[in-house]
Amino acid sequence: MAVSWLILIVGGADTGRAPIAAALLSRASAQQHLGWTVTSAGVVGHDDAPAETEARAALLTMGLDLSAHRARSLSDELVAEAQTLLAVDSGVARVLQARYPHRTVVTLGGLAGRAREIPDPFRMQIGAWLHYANEIEALLLAGLPKLRALSAGDAEKTVPAAAAPPQSERLDAVERTSRLLGLLADLPAVVDWAAARRQIEADFAPMEAPLAPDDLARPYVALIRVLLARTTVPPSAAHVAALRAAVARLRVPITPAALEAITQELTSC
Repeated sequence: MAVSWLILIVGGADTGRAPIAAALLSRASAQQHLGWTVTSAGVVGHDDAPAETEARAALLTMGLDLSAHRARSLSDELVAEAQTLLAVDSGVARVLQARYPHRTVVTLGGLAGRAREIPDPFRMQIGAWLHYANEIEALLLAGLPKLRALSAGDAEKTVPAAAAPPQSERLDAVERTSRLLGLLADLPAVVDWAAARRQIEADFAPMEAPLAPDDLARPYVALIRVLLARTTVPPSAAHVAALRAAVARLRVPITPAALEAITQELTSC
């Protein structure tokens, strides 16, 4: 059995993705006789709050019980005890890196070597929670070799992770929003539109980062904001498709032609 290794998974409130990831990684550690201890905390932890009802229900279908979980706030003591800091997304990772610049912080996507951010399914229905819980498990399983290397001392543990450049944050935000809109298009009944809209609005700021000197991303995103404001509640399939197409254009620098295209779409709405 491997030497005991403490992995601290950090989320926002420690009531959703973080305890889900901790439970799934704990099971993987036990199944593979790795001997790791896995715990969770939140950068704005709602101390002593239980896991979200939907989180508990989703994990029950996966054979795990979160009923005993109680949220806790991130502290210097918890960080000092942990050998590995694992953030649920890049936003949490930036907070951790700012607070503890001497520590390496790994994200779920980075652990698996993938440009993947798991959205916070707060207020979404059980189907979305189950979908994202399965994605979290897939990322954790893909990242086990990296965690093994860390616990064996074969990987760098003291060099801080470099902050993602603005262009990378833009592409990550585009991918997050595209996946969320895709889920909304495929499973509209399981997505809470108010929560999804907040997530989309939060991702607008990094989408404005230019990919090239002549990139017209800022005025383009301003027009997407207008398109979002005109979206019905609940959104129609046409509005979701229009938003998805508009966001997808941000994978490359925005040209005058792309700006004209979204302007025409707005006038036709």
